[in-house]
Amino acid sequence: MLRADAACDDGVFRMRFEAVLAAPATGVAAVLADYAGYGKLDARIRRVELLGSPPDGAVLMRTRIQVCAGIFCRTVERVERVKSTPDSLLAEVIPERSDIRRGVARTSWRQEGAGTVVRYETEFEPDFWVPGFIAQSSGVRELRESTLRMFKSVEREANDR
Repeated sequence: MLRADAACDDGVFRMRFEAVLAAPATGVAAVLADYAGYGKLDARIRRVELLGSPPDGAVLMRTRIQVCAGIFCRTVERVERVKSTPDSLLAEVIPERSDIRRGVARTSWRQEGAGTVVRYETEFEPDFWVPGFIAQSSGVRELRESTLRMFKSVEREANDR
């Protein structure tokens, strides 16, 4: 792992992750493009629904995620517009259909030797109250740990393809 930084400032969560996965870029791309299979990558994802595709080729996707930080747990619904290229994804939250006030996630990957360099950055602001002490401690720790678990799952699944 090259980087895994999580933070919460003024109610906005941020995560920056960069690592070399021991998997081919073609496998990583296939796993990340399998939106319906995201539940296999992150146990917190309880449901994934593909809602259609706008004329620009993006995908509308709804996920329900069980989020826990310390004793604070909540099921969060998120609808995103996901735009893909052969080596990247851009997911933007649609706030009026989500429990997220605003959010964006960028993922990119490239082959490097026998592995794949993956960069992931996300920033989001929940549309519900999260106690500050929970956000700063448990929330940040859980964001970091869940991101690490997710990309371990991406690596595993990419090698199975």
